[in-house]
Amino acid sequence: MNDLFSRRNFLSGFSATALAAIYPASFIEMLEARTKEQAPLSTVKPAALKQGDTIGLVMPATAVDSPERITIAKEIAESLGFSVVLGEHVRNVYGYLAGSDKERAEDINAMFRRSDVKGVFPVQGGWGSMRVLPHLDFDLIRKNPKVFIGFSDITTLLLAFHKFAGLVTFHGPNIFSTFNEYVSDYYFRAITSTAPLGLLKQPPLPPGERVDKENRILTLSGGTATGELVGGNLSLLVTTLGTPFEMDLTGKILFLEDVREEPYRIDRMLTHLFLSGTLSKAAGIVVGKMRDCEPQGGGVLGSLSLEEIFRTRLGTLGIPAISGLSFGHIRDHITLPIGVKATLNADAKTLTITEGAVR
Repeated sequence: MNDLFSRRNFLSGFSATALAAIYPASFIEMLEARTKEQAPLSTVKPAALKQGDTIGLVMPATAVDSPERITIAKEIAESLGFSVVLGEHVRNVYGYLAGSDKERAEDINAMFRRSDVKGVFPVQGGWGSMRVLPHLDFDLIRKNPKVFIGFSDITTLLLAFHKFAGLVTFHGPNIFSTFNEYVSDYYFRAITSTAPLGLLKQPPLPPGERVDKENRILTLSGGTATGELVGGNLSLLVTTLGTPFEMDLTGKILFLEDVREEPYRIDRMLTHLFLSGTLSKAAGIVVGKMRDCEPQGGGVLGSLSLEEIFRTRLGTLGIPAISGLSFGHIRDHITLPIGVKATLNADAKTLTITEGAVR
């Protein structure tokens, strides 16, 4: 089932009245226009960022617990070498959200609209990015491609921008992440250099260690695959199933990570993807770090290990698959461009980015 056919099915499954109750007219018009396109949406790459460029800070999801965190975020972005402008509503609070859905969406739209802003950086994730999707101007984003980078709840926006605007986006550190030498190397090469990232390497060994004990990569299923790299947070990816924002994984290399989910929950989400047929469309799968995903229950029954879950849900698909690459809710987080070509060699336990992500 191709992506256009999926969208046609979605549109035909609702009455005009039902669609109007869920989505603004502009979003429905965009969906209808996309379904009429015979060719896949072409990819657009943002311009490479350089030192001194202006970036806009936005809050698509959870509100900060103190206004001072916005000041700190601005200082961190400036320490990375950028000039900074703040979204109009970044300090707003609406329950656990950083303002209303329309306010948070308008800050994103406004940053893509501004000619002086070269990159749009979410301060943090949390929850709420999915709520802004109907209010985003994807045609505006496509006409004004800019570096957009983040992870966790921001996965929703990374994938939506790629699907409906064709924009290459970046699954990488949010502003409050740790920018050590390893993280900074991948971060800056991804968003400032037109060269491909190449072979992705695990973090260097700690002093005194001769063999890597903490960052081992496992082969779940052997083989080699080349395709467009897409993915992000497992919880958010599963949540898009059955919506217009569901990703078509046909021929893609899918990467996944999550945090604070017990093994049975990881099992449940992967089984959902497994039974939907979504996973079997992928050309290959790369699992990152599942931080704090150990079993927490104190019952008499034991738990499957994450490795056992990965091997039964992913290793039986007949496509190359590995686990353990250094990305996710961890300190040593590799930046992964979404929408560029990559090659997975599961036998050699390697992922290589073969296409530059910026122009």
